[in-house]
Amino acid sequence: MGQWLHGQNVEGITVSRTPWTRLRTGILTAVINWETTLHIPKSANMSAEGMDLILKLCIGADRRLGKNAGEIKTHQFFSRVDFDLGLRRQVAPHIPRIQFSTDTSNFDPVDPERLRDSGGSSGSDEPTDGGKLFHGFFEFTFRRFFDDGGGGPAYPGKISLDDTDNQGGPVYV
Repeated sequence: MGQWLHGQNVEGITVSRTPWTRLRTGILTAVINWETTLHIPKSANMSAEGMDLILKLCIGADRRLGKNAGEIKTHQFFSRVDFDLGLRRQVAPHIPRIQFSTDTSNFDPVDPERLRDSGGSSGSDEPTDGGKLFHGFFEFTFRRFFDDGGGGPAYPGKISLDDTDNQGGPVYV
């Protein structure tokens, strides 16, 4: 499930929208039936490698890319990434231009008509239940690691995102 979700995140980042945005009431059904609901528009100008990565991460668990991290790292989509050098020591493929501390020009504009007023009323496309927002994954838990009687993955202790920085301070991405 982890690599499948990663595939959906890659699709959302490269297409600049979240998957299945038009299907608010049927998100869970859309996720389950991804083969018919996932659509990558031509306007995304996505590379063949990007499309291949997304589809190989979304496919059934028995054929999914990512039996280990090395398998994902060797995919053609990551051919320009030097994983041995370390991700934080490489120039990012896109560096947004930020003119001032509250600059939001790198984000898509928001339609003012779709904003909620301060009174808390929701838009007509937001399903509600007694005034609460719809939550498509209510009480959903993915627990494959319990199926074989084993526990979850062991916690390795302190986690560092940078392989040489063990200072424990904030990480800015």
